[in-house]
Amino acid sequence: MKIATIEDIKEIADMSMKFMATTGYSDFSDREHIEAFIEAMVTGPQNERIILIEPGIGFIAGMSSVHPFGPTRLATEVAWWVEPEARETGAGKMLLEAFEFWAKEKAGCQLISMVGLDESLDKFYTKNGYKLYERAYMKVL
Repeated sequence: MKIATIEDIKEIADMSMKFMATTGYSDFSDREHIEAFIEAMVTGPQNERIILIEPGIGFIAGMSSVHPFGPTRLATEVAWWVEPEARETGAGKMLLEAFEFWAKEKAGCQLISMVGLDESLDKFYTKNGYKLYERAYMKVL
């Protein structure tokens, strides 16, 4: 596993397009914007944003910021993809652990926020020390 660089943009964009197809966001995204976002992520300050990639396996992207209600730093997962053939191999947990390490040791975060599109990840998250704080609802305008 490594921190993504400019050379990884195409592969991350390819995986991102697969990720987007599984979400409700597919109608609101396109490859050009995804590639520009990835470039901004990999060239930005590494204590504020990061993409970790295991080539051919998956990636996790996240950002850090000060929590809006206090001085606590919060890491937020932006996207996380593991190729279907690599699931159930420990690859997802490896990416998550690397993201947690970055969040705590490099970004100085005390909290980490992960997203789940449905209840399928509940067991995985709770097994790894997470608890449900709130759910997000969205409306297309």
